Amino acid sequence: MTHLIDGLILLPGRSLAASTVVKATFITAVGLIGAWLARRSRAAVRHAVLAASFAVLLALPVASILIAPIRIAVPAPAQERTAPFIFPASIDATQSVAPVVAGAGITSRTARWPVLSPLALLFAGWFAGAAFFLLRTIVGLRRVRSLRRFGLPWHSGQLVAERLALDAGIHRRVEVLLDESLPAPVTCGVVHPAIVLPPDAKNWNGEDLNRAIIHELEHVRRCDWMSHCLARIVCAMYWFHPLVWIAWRQLALEAELSCDEAVLARSEATAYADQLVRLARRLSVAQPPALAMASRSDLSVRVGSVLDGRRARGRAGASLVAVACAVAAAVVLTMSPLRMVAAPQGDTQAAAQDIPKWDAVSVKRCDGEQVASPEGRGAGNNTSTDRVTLNCQSLVGLVFSAYTVYEGGRYNGQVAGAVRYESFPEWTRSERYTIEAKAQGSPGQPMMRGPMLQTLLEDRFRLKVHTETKEGPVYILSVAKGGPQMEPLGPGGCAPLDLSALERPSNACPIEGHVQGQTLTWDVWTNMDSLTRRLTVLFADPATADTPVINKTGLAGNYHVHLEYANPRATATQAADVPSGPSIFSAVEKLGLKLEAGKAPRRFLVFDHADKVPTEN
Repeated sequence: MTHLIDGLILLPGRSLAASTVVKATFITAVGLIGAWLARRSRAAVRHAVLAASFAVLLALPVASILIAPIRIAVPAPAQERTAPFIFPASIDATQSVAPVVAGAGITSRTARWPVLSPLALLFAGWFAGAAFFLLRTIVGLRRVRSLRRFGLPWHSGQLVAERLALDAGIHRRVEVLLDESLPAPVTCGVVHPAIVLPPDAKNWNGEDLNRAIIHELEHVRRCDWMSHCLARIVCAMYWFHPLVWIAWRQLALEAELSCDEAVLARSEATAYADQLVRLARRLSVAQPPALAMASRSDLSVRVGSVLDGRRARGRAGASLVAVACAVAAAVVLTMSPLRMVAAPQGDTQAAAQDIPKWDAVSVKRCDGEQVASPEGRGAGNNTSTDRVTLNCQSLVGLVFSAYTVYEGGRYNGQVAGAVRYESFPEWTRSERYTIEAKAQGSPGQPMMRGPMLQTLLEDRFRLKVHTETKEGPVYILSVAKGGPQMEPLGPGGCAPLDLSALERPSNACPIEGHVQGQTLTWDVWTNMDSLTRRLTVLFADPATADTPVINKTGLAGNYHVHLEYANPRATATQAADVPSGPSIFSAVEKLGLKLEAGKAPRRFLVFDHADKVPTEN
C-alpha cells in the first residue's frame, strides 16, 4: 500500500499531463472554496475569484511547457536506491515489452499491428472528449453569429439602450436586435456588443424593458461574454474533471447575480423577482442558444437572492479586479514549473555519512594548449588508493564517472548507453577542468571516482542533478528458437571476460578484436551480462542509437562469443569504398540469439544547475 501511495505522489513529476491535472484540481478546489467563503459578500467578488481560477487553468498547460521546471524532492522508500542500476527490479522476463524484431539494421522492423500504450489510449480519449466539447462551443458561436446576422434592428429599443448605457458608464454603441427564435434576452460580442431580444419585447411595459436592458448592459460592461467563452474552452480542455464543470456552473450563476444586483440598484426587488418568474416560464417552453449565460435551473437561486435584503450588493471595483489578475499571474508563475521527484530516504543519510572525506582538492580550468598537450585531456589517471588525478575532463565526463560508472563506490562496467543525460548545457561538454585530490585514508579509486567525486562536484561546482525513471527504447537479448549456438566454457579453464570487474585476472582468457575493412570482429569468452554491456556500448554510439540492451536469455555460465559485424562508425564515403560485414542483428543470430527492439523503464539523469567557474581551491 505504501508503494502505491508513493507511486501516486510521484506520478505528477513523471508526466506533464498528470502534473497539470493535479495542479488544476488544487486550483479549482481553492477557487470554489474561496467563492464559498465569500458567500456573504457581493456576487461580483465571488465571480472575480472564480474567473481568476479559470484564467489560471487556461494558462497552466502553456506555462508548464515554457517555464523551466523546479523540482521538489519527495521522500521515497530507501530500497529504491538499491534497485538494479540499469532497470528496476519489477522488469522481468514475463513483462510485456511489445518487441519489434530488427533484422537488416537498427531501423528495420517486422510488419505487425501497432500496440498502443495505456498513455496513448488515455491521450486519445482526452483528445476525443476535448474535440467534442470544443465542437459544441463552435456550434454555439455559429448560432450566436446567426442571431446577429439575421436579427432585426429595433430603433425604440436602441434609444432605450443608449440612454441606459450612459448611466451604466458604457460609452460605446451597443446594438439592439430582435430575433423570433429567442425565448429570452441574450448578450454577445466583445468589440461590437449586441443585445438580442425576443420579438414580443415590443409589447413589454417600460419597466420590464428597462430592467432587461440594464441587466444585459451590465454583462457588456463586465465583459462577461469573453469570460464566458474562455471558460467554455477551459471546460473543453478539462472535460473529464467534475470540479471544473461545477466551477463553470457557479461562474455563470455569479455573473447573472452580479447583473441582477445592477438592476436592483434602480428597481424594486419584488417587481424584478416577478419578471424572473415569467422568464422561467418562457425558458420552460423553449431553450436559449448553447452559449447563452442565463439558465432556467439558476432562476430559483436568482429569485431568492433578489428577495434577500441582507445580501451585500454592488460592483467589484477596479482594485479587486487588479488584485485578482495579479494573484492569477502569481499562481501561474509559481505553480506551473513545480515537479515532484523521488528523494530516497532511510539509509541515504547514513550512507552519506560513510563517504570518506578529502584532505586536499585542486580544481583548475584548462586552456586550449593544455587540452591539446600529450598530458592533456583524459591523461593522468592513476591507480593510487588515496589520490585521484583527472586531467582536462568535461563536466559531463566527470558526472558520468561519479553518477554512472562508479556510482555507489563500485565499478559498474561499460554502461555508456544505460543512462540518458538530459538538459545538460553545451558548456558542460566544451569546458575542461583538471582535478587533483588527496583523500583521507585509502578509500580506493571506485570510491574516489564515485561518491567522493559526487560530493566534490556538488561542493565546488554547486552541481545539482536528479534522477527520473521514464519509459524509453531498449533492446532485448533473448535465445532464438533453435537454442544457443555458442560453446560453453568448461571447468578449469581461463578466466572469462567480466565487464563488471574493475581489473582483469592474470589468467584471463584472450580477447581478440580487430577491424578488417568495415567489418569489426570481437572474439571472447564471456557471460551474457557482459555481452549485453558490450552491445549497450555499441548502441550508445551517436551513429546508431542511444539504447541499452537487457539480458533476457536466462543463460548462466560463460560462452565463446564470436561476432563479426559492420562498423557503425563508418562514414558514408568509407562504407561505399569498402564492403562492410553483416549487421549486428545478423551477427547475433549466428550465436543462436536474437535482438529485439522494445520499450521499458529507463534511468534519466537530468541537469538542474552547475556553476561554470568552480569555487576557489
